[in-house]
Amino acid sequence: MLLMSHLQETIANFNITTQILFNRTLVQVGLCAFRANLVYESQNTLQEICGSGRQKELLAQGVMIQRYSQVTPEQERLERQRQLPFHMHINLELLECVYLTCSMLLEIPLLAQTTSHPDIRKRIISKTYRRLLEFHERQIFTGPPENIRDHVMQASKALAAGEWRKAADLINSIKIWELMAEPEEIKKLLTEQIQEEGLRTYLFTYSSYYDTLAVTTLGSMFELPERKVAAIVSKMISHEELPAALDQVNSVIIFRKGVELSKLQGLALTLSDKASALIESNERTLEQRTQGTTNAFERPGGQGGRGGRGGRGRGGGRGGQRGDHAGGRMRGGQQFTGGALSQAVGKA
Repeated sequence: MLLMSHLQETIANFNITTQILFNRTLVQVGLCAFRANLVYESQNTLQEICGSGRQKELLAQGVMIQRYSQVTPEQERLERQRQLPFHMHINLELLECVYLTCSMLLEIPLLAQTTSHPDIRKRIISKTYRRLLEFHERQIFTGPPENIRDHVMQASKALAAGEWRKAADLINSIKIWELMAEPEEIKKLLTEQIQEEGLRTYLFTYSSYYDTLAVTTLGSMFELPERKVAAIVSKMISHEELPAALDQVNSVIIFRKGVELSKLQGLALTLSDKASALIESNERTLEQRTQGTTNAFERPGGQGGRGGRGGRGRGGGRGGQRGDHAGGRMRGGQQFTGGALSQAVGKA
């Protein structure tokens, strides 16, 4: 109903009370999608609210006073009047836990795929999650997890290393799940998702080290039935995520070699991407400076471009002499390029 109404396109034009109601509805839809085991839909729905870092303000559950904000006392009073009573609050810790868990299940396989296939351009699903993960990896010493973020970050590290049991234990040990209806069912669904995403991450990371791999081996490693493993591998092959073929007679995955790029080729692609980004940035800057006008570098006074140095505007005599001298050199055929071609052009 939200998509059919196209309300998300025009919600900014409504009054603030309606915007708050829309945000609360959006969050509840994301939580419902998570309870229904729809990880991608849940993360995509919660991205707009949780990715902004202003959950309290957007859900009218608190006022965020920034350091250099120019808020009048009247505006602050109106904001406080819009706050919802405590019994109507949505638990922000639960909201953050759901968002980070969904982001982990989507981002870790993507990071493994980007590492093993450098030709795939880096996609960022959640900038907030990536920033927290990078900060966690830069820490020299990490102690036992104390809060929700620590649990999710250490579970992400374990999932990336193929330790799906450790990741599942860390996620299931978060006590905030008790606030949801049927927490044991939620933990069971999360464990199944971690098993599947752990399998995909393992194949992305270690496929280059195998020639063949039995489906039964993968099933025993991740405690999944063979039909489920075969279905996941077939989906990865059909989406061209995994260069392999599935031998259904012998239940073996046969990996194709020579498809992945070497380290030098990956670095060359990275260099070309950065060069393309630099060119686009320069063109954008040039367009802003010239405001889209044509012939922006032509000099006034008849000396177009840099052909005669008299066009630099240093005065009449000296600049003119240099321009004549430069013109004489061009007419005489003694230009810096030299050779028979320039002499032939001069004689012509």
